[in-house]
Amino acid sequence: MTFDIDKILMNNSRLSIRKIARMLKLSPGTVQVRIKRLEDLGIIRKYTIDIDLEKLGYQFPVLIDIKVSGGKLKEVEERLKDEENVSAVYDITGEYDITIIARFRNRHDLDNFVKKLQTLENVERTHTKLILNVVCENSREGYLNELYKEVA
Repeated sequence: MTFDIDKILMNNSRLSIRKIARMLKLSPGTVQVRIKRLEDLGIIRKYTIDIDLEKLGYQFPVLIDIKVSGGKLKEVEERLKDEENVSAVYDITGEYDITIIARFRNRHDLDNFVKKLQTLENVERTHTKLILNVVCENSREGYLNELYKEVA
């Protein structure tokens, strides 16, 4: 049942506990306890909305790999995570040290960002990949089977 609660919340986090309880044929108290448990375990971290950034004019999604020198990975990451266009910052293995996901309204904004990025202290080089088509951006439903086994 915890799996079902998660699935419902992932599709619509605005549903009331009473509505979720009716959908699952459980008492509202049971649903509330299970949601609280998931929150306490840190499995549910926040309730949010899914915004279509393309409809807001952000037509250029990119992946940018960054090579960092001087052992300053954390410092560079701290600067990147607060950049307006950056939605994700990842430590990675391989030739590069960081990958970021970012979106831009136009090529000019992307160009300015990459040039700014290349001037940051300890950024050795970058490799930018324009995302041509988003085939799939899943919520994490596939992981919920494992979650259910752990908390059920």
